[in-house]
Amino acid sequence: NYRCKEKYPYKNISDELLGQSFMPRSLYGSYLRDLYETNLENNSRFMHVKENVLALELKGNLQMLKTNSQQISVDKTVLATGNALPGNHVVPKGLISDKRYHQNPWNIDFSKIPTSKPLVIIGNGLSMVDTVMELRNRKFDQHIYAVSPNGFNILPHRQFNFNYDGPLKNNPDQFTLKELLRLYNTEQKKLKTFGISAEPLVDVLRPFTQSIWKKMTSEEKKTFMKKLRHLWGQARHRLPFVSYDFIQKEQISEKLSIVAGKLTDFQSDENELSVTIHHKTNKKTSTVNCSAVINCTGPETNYRKIEGNLIGHLISDGILCQDSLFLGIEADDQFRTLDGDSNTHNIYALGPLLKGKLWESTAVNELRIQAERLAEIISRDAEVA
Repeated sequence: NYRCKEKYPYKNISDELLGQSFMPRSLYGSYLRDLYETNLENNSRFMHVKENVLALELKGNLQMLKTNSQQISVDKTVLATGNALPGNHVVPKGLISDKRYHQNPWNIDFSKIPTSKPLVIIGNGLSMVDTVMELRNRKFDQHIYAVSPNGFNILPHRQFNFNYDGPLKNNPDQFTLKELLRLYNTEQKKLKTFGISAEPLVDVLRPFTQSIWKKMTSEEKKTFMKKLRHLWGQARHRLPFVSYDFIQKEQISEKLSIVAGKLTDFQSDENELSVTIHHKTNKKTSTVNCSAVINCTGPETNYRKIEGNLIGHLISDGILCQDSLFLGIEADDQFRTLDGDSNTHNIYALGPLLKGKLWESTAVNELRIQAERLAEIISRDAEVA
């Protein structure tokens, strides 16, 4: 329970209740920061340099990291950059420079958002839910529009007390994508007969998703990205029931609209901002006079589209190679990044950068395992040297 018991409103809450409750993701960030600072307080071998790395150059077997104020020569580099910001391609180009457009949903001064007009969120996932809840906590009472290409409703976590024991349980990575989809649909229909959702199937598949992805052919991956990605995302990323209940009440009370569509145009001056939404269902457009537009579409993974991004520069320089689906960068099974000729340069990658290789590479347990394995690899190499 970390130290949330030292903080309001968790101070006098039982461990059992806390263990079953949905905590804000920002609290988990505080937990990680606390662990980081505590473990490094007396570590004289560690130096934290608070600067942006602007460039990386290869110097024989070494790498030269360049910041605004210095150059640092290193034997090995680990790229653990986390998620990039959401991509700006989902909004009309001119809107990007408007101060009422917020690309980063995690860095907003909500007190500066006017409460007299509706608000538009682009995206319909967990970040959207977090943002809506934060807005309501801060007494924003206007209508909120959540616009996404498909407008899928987020599903809740349910407790069925049911352990699936069907054919998907044993080595589902042995199937082709077509076979797996056919079997999944068959099993889903069986569960639906008894009022059970597909959640147990997702839970069974989840430990195998990296293996399933790695065994897919290039064509299967393309098919998945085109036809199944959003459906899997809906089934995979479910809400704690308390959060789901909150969003349902918002929709029932007509304070939140989930819209299938996209932003196609905008009009703005110093005092007004209006956006045009093209609706997928009826092909019509509507205009919303709004107080702000918040981008909650999730991280951009095509690093060439991100201005001033180190990873994008390294791809342009040929030191890194973007995967063919623009999900991350190429790397081998030892986390070593590959250049355009499949050569390695003692540069390693963790987390979201490996999405193209592993598909699932952002959950806490996956990051923990990757970090532990990479630490072992680097330590072993150091002992050999």
